[in-house]
Amino acid sequence: MPCLPQLSPMVLGVATREWDGWQNCVMSWLATASDFYAGYNVKGRDVLPAFQEIYEKTKEPIIAYIHDDVVIHEKNWDLRVLREFEDPKVGLVGFGGAPGFCHPNLRPDNYSPGAMGRIGFRSNMRNAEAHGSRMTGAENATILDGFAMFVRREVLDKAGGWPVGSPVGYWMYDAWLCCVTRWQGYRIRLVGVDCEHYSGRTASIHHVAEDASAAHRYIYDTFQDILPAMVEP
Repeated sequence: MPCLPQLSPMVLGVATREWDGWQNCVMSWLATASDFYAGYNVKGRDVLPAFQEIYEKTKEPIIAYIHDDVVIHEKNWDLRVLREFEDPKVGLVGFGGAPGFCHPNLRPDNYSPGAMGRIGFRSNMRNAEAHGSRMTGAENATILDGFAMFVRREVLDKAGGWPVGSPVGYWMYDAWLCCVTRWQGYRIRLVGVDCEHYSGRTASIHHVAEDASAAHRYIYDTFQDILPAMVEP
């Protein structure tokens, strides 16, 4: 009987506007990984349709959604990520995030999009202190930054895929994935991988036509049974 090829544990998904340095960024992921991983690249599309295409057109059990302006410096970063998924209760892993999401006093009668922030942001980005505090280990999180997220495929399966057509898109897609992961009973883990995020290289908020306020409201209305949220790191 012929041997069937083994499915890779992870696929590297990237949605790009093809800024000048994006290929060098993607190459850094492969150069520092312990093994080769297939990639799926979507060019020139809005965030959610691109992410949905990556989900629909791949089969690997872990999908990496990494911004095309992220450089990974740490050797064998992939082993740290995959190690977290050895726990079947872990549904989502990222490189930057926080133990808290939303102001602790946020309620439906005093809702404000300004109260839907991250509390205690941590990472091991080269400029971590400019955004919060530095961590190099691994810990629990409630919310991740979308620049690097690794999701168990079954989380998206159970959610019916990304919420294409909703107010979520450029704004709050990372919050949606984190909330839907926790809604399903999975844990979120943060790993302090040495990396850089050249934020804003591929898009400018001044050119995003989507309604940020509507996206924030959608997240709160959909997930207010689990918000506000705080976990022990």
